[in-house]
Amino acid sequence: MNLHSEKPSEEHDEIIEVDVEDFDEEDEAIESSETKSLEVNLEIAEMEKLKDEIRNLVEKNKINKLLDKFTDLVQGFIAEKKQKEEYLNTAQTVQANFENYKKRVYKDQEWSNFQNKQKILQKFLKTYEDIERTAEMFNNHPETKSVKEAVDLIYANLTTSLESLDVKVINPIDEIFNPQFHEAVYVVEKEEASKNQIVEVISKGFLLGNIVLKPARVVISKVSDKKENNS
Repeated sequence: MNLHSEKPSEEHDEIIEVDVEDFDEEDEAIESSETKSLEVNLEIAEMEKLKDEIRNLVEKNKINKLLDKFTDLVQGFIAEKKQKEEYLNTAQTVQANFENYKKRVYKDQEWSNFQNKQKILQKFLKTYEDIERTAEMFNNHPETKSVKEAVDLIYANLTTSLESLDVKVINPIDEIFNPQFHEAVYVVEKEEASKNQIVEVISKGFLLGNIVLKPARVVISKVSDKKENNS
């Protein structure tokens, strides 16, 4: 009879995964709890010691030492309160400085964005003026009605796009000349016009918000010598 020896079954070691972070967090929580408990115990022990000292001074009728002890406690309380106020003032100052810093960064970013927008828009203004002149030119040519309609549509769309970007057109006809928004090309003498009145707009100007992208180029009137002498 042949005896077949059976091979013992292979034993597999069980692998247990351990999250080290969980242990770290638990250790920190335990350590923090133990620290707080130790601090509380120290405070209680200190209070008990202080009460024993005061009780002993009262029993022995040592008024002067009791007053000294009371004075020390008051001074310590005042010093601690002052220190807390200084910490609070420092924290408030740091917070205020940080808020001011954020505001400065925001304003600088806003100004940088505005300048970039201004540079881009200035490149489109020439195209706007060319389309506007082309649309006006077709008014004298009825046979080009379909072309004029197409140009008018492009002009209207471009105008709407500029308005959506807060661009305003400066068309100062009949207004008094203002060097902040207007550029005088030449001066003419006109009886019916006031002094420095804009009598013709050669090319319109443009505003981005309150900033002049391009001043309006204009013709202004001057008062005749005869009219000036009479006045």
